[in-house]
Amino acid sequence: MATTTGNNNINTPSKSAWQSQLISPSQRLSSLLLSCRLADLTITFPNTDRQLKVHRLVLAMSSPVFEAMLYGPLAEEGPEVSLAEDPPEAVEWMLEYMYRGQTHMPDITICVHVYQLASKYQMEPLMALCSEYLRGNLTASNLSEMYDTAVLLDDSALLQRCAQVVSHSPTAVLTSPHLGRLTRSALIHLLIQPLHVASEVTIFQAIRNWGQAQGCGTDEMREAILEFLPQIRFLAMTTDEFVEHVMPSGVLNLHEASSILMNIKKMREKRLRFDEELLRKVTLATTHNFPKTKKHTRSSNFVHSNQEQILVMNLRTAGIIQVGRLECKALNPTSGSACVTIKDSQGNIIGTTTTDGHQATFNKPVSLGGDVYSLTVAMEGHWPRGELGDFLATEDEVRLTGRVAYTEGRSGSVTLYFWSFN
Repeated sequence: MATTTGNNNINTPSKSAWQSQLISPSQRLSSLLLSCRLADLTITFPNTDRQLKVHRLVLAMSSPVFEAMLYGPLAEEGPEVSLAEDPPEAVEWMLEYMYRGQTHMPDITICVHVYQLASKYQMEPLMALCSEYLRGNLTASNLSEMYDTAVLLDDSALLQRCAQVVSHSPTAVLTSPHLGRLTRSALIHLLIQPLHVASEVTIFQAIRNWGQAQGCGTDEMREAILEFLPQIRFLAMTTDEFVEHVMPSGVLNLHEASSILMNIKKMREKRLRFDEELLRKVTLATTHNFPKTKKHTRSSNFVHSNQEQILVMNLRTAGIIQVGRLECKALNPTSGSACVTIKDSQGNIIGTTTTDGHQATFNKPVSLGGDVYSLTVAMEGHWPRGELGDFLATEDEVRLTGRVAYTEGRSGSVTLYFWSFN
């Protein structure tokens, strides 16, 4: 309660008082970090001149580890504390979180370091924040940067997300230039995952590249990667693959190489598994619509089974995909079945199937990649009249472009169900 004597209010703060300019406790706390006012501890980092002025109470309020370090029986009593193992940039961000409630991560590298600090200092809310950020920004190209942390901290949610990326894009993960950053334990954890690659050479080369990243030459390579070799199915290679890629490496001795060569079979067990659980889907939808006129709303022609209709044309895909089935509402024959065909740029049939409903399943996966393709339909029934519209469809790293028929009034839509192991 304010008291006064005469005309003077003795509780009126001076204009220079910093507290009077700050309305909320959060503003005052933020000001302490920015100004170093009332700081009673200095954080130092060996081999650098960088210092951070902080407040013991704020650190202790945020972390039970700091509380024990600064106020426990074995507390640091001096004016400085050295964080020898902590990256300064990550510590600075952590302080922003403590003082100002910062939650915006600048990039994945900082987030990985902050996550490790949060675990070290037992800051569980911050750990959850980091895990969520990493899961949301995980791709095949940056997986190597965070896989170590996921394994080290046993983050089940992040490991599950990593497994999804590895299942969808094993080749991209294994050929990443950052693979060499993985620790030995993280690499073995990665190699025991289901790796759906077309050739075992991809895995062998990935292991060798990891060894080279550790500074191993030819003489040291075998010892460095010996524990990983059981994860390679050498007998699934072709003779040419084994002779061209494995034998010159010197990783296997003459007896081992000769034994494998004698046992390589013509029918080899491949890692590629076209399981339903690995099936992905992408919808090829037109990027613009016809004007809303009667001509294009529900117009269609009656076609006969000997009249082939274009469903998709100029289909291009970045990378290789294996198409298992497709779905389209226009597949609705009035009698008999509809015949769906996939052709390459030369008009050669590379896949065909029949259906009496909206969904057409191919007997075996149809491989698309490196060419321009078309999808056609032959059936007896009503087929939409009109032009084709452009589409651009993406699903993670998969990107498809082309033109699709306007099968649904003023729009077109075809859903492809596919596998991708790029």
